[in-house]
Amino acid sequence: MGRRDRGSGTVRKRSDGRWEGRVLVGYDEKGLPKTKNVLAKTKMECEAKLEKLKSEIGIVRRDKVTSNMLFGEWIDFWYQNYKKLSLRPSTQAAYENAIYNHIIPEIGKIVLERLNANDLEQFYARMKKNGRLQYKDALGDGVSDRIVRACHAHCR
Repeated sequence: MGRRDRGSGTVRKRSDGRWEGRVLVGYDEKGLPKTKNVLAKTKMECEAKLEKLKSEIGIVRRDKVTSNMLFGEWIDFWYQNYKKLSLRPSTQAAYENAIYNHIIPEIGKIVLERLNANDLEQFYARMKKNGRLQYKDALGDGVSDRIVRACHAHCR
């Protein structure tokens, strides 16, 4: 029995003998998860119904990565299609800050297949030295190590 991909939903056998498929569709205003589920008599039927449900509500995840895609386009595609639905609103805000305010303006114009470790190291060094966007008078020009690590985690 193999693991399912993250965000693809879960399938389990209930105590009454039926199969249940469940997928995360987002979070409510309190930050609690919202799910949708399907029931079926067999596992294969349940998986088919779950795929149909995901396509109806827009959780179809297809790769659109091309060799000449810019890194900024790729990270936006990754966040919107693979990450955003599985994050709570506060975490979404943190991801969006790092991606749209730091990563894309700095290294978003580099072609994805040409991006290398040196580009990333220079980006992290620039952030550490003068990457702060607000409160420069009180806190200085550079960002904290935590912000640099967060950007590194997203770029990975």
